[in-house]
Amino acid sequence: MEMTSPTLANNFANVWTNRRSPIHHLTTTQDVINQGKCLCGEYIRARLRRSGLLNRKILQRLRSTMEVPNCVVVRETSPILNGMGEELERMHPRLYTNVSRQISVEPWGELTEPDSVCYLLHIVAKDLFKTDITWGKVISLFAIAGGLAVDCVRQEHYDYLQQLIEGTTDVIEEDLSLWLVEKGGWLGLHDHVHPPQTEITFLGWMAITISTLFVIYLISVLLKYLGSSYLSKI
Repeated sequence: MEMTSPTLANNFANVWTNRRSPIHHLTTTQDVINQGKCLCGEYIRARLRRSGLLNRKILQRLRSTMEVPNCVVVRETSPILNGMGEELERMHPRLYTNVSRQISVEPWGELTEPDSVCYLLHIVAKDLFKTDITWGKVISLFAIAGGLAVDCVRQEHYDYLQQLIEGTTDVIEEDLSLWLVEKGGWLGLHDHVHPPQTEITFLGWMAITISTLFVIYLISVLLKYLGSSYLSKI
């Protein structure tokens, strides 16, 4: 059975930090599981396209996992998730490329059976989320799944992609679903990336007022000085 590098999950965990989302959206655990499965399919499709590996055959295999009828959440969240994941891959290319070779003891990271890709993902996920959960780590999980998807296709294990998506969905259900509900579901990622404007407090307004009055005072003093200088020359 494959073993994982003890430091790899720590590297994944330390890439991003979290900010608490101020807005909560009504959602259920089953919602975030179903939507998460769809988002994983969308992410893998985007990652394979970026790697020049997406073709019609693979797209047909992924299509069934990306169908959540009338899911506004997926449509709004997927571009943000894909964009942040792509940025994460760009910042740490070695971490999210040849993933199976990094976390498997098999020669050249060979994926020998369908369950092996799920096993590797679960091992890394357990270490990734063992202390806390952040949006950065959630994005990292998708980037890991995307890297494993690339490995599956390059090794011509196209039928492993479905197993990989199911394995990611299991991680979402077991480790992330309650946290996601607390954060308002997947739309909480939008709030995390684009936090709403905070209201100005009374002290804030006082500070603004005092600053404005001080500026007005300085301008009045300057104008008086310029006026007196002008009159003295007449």
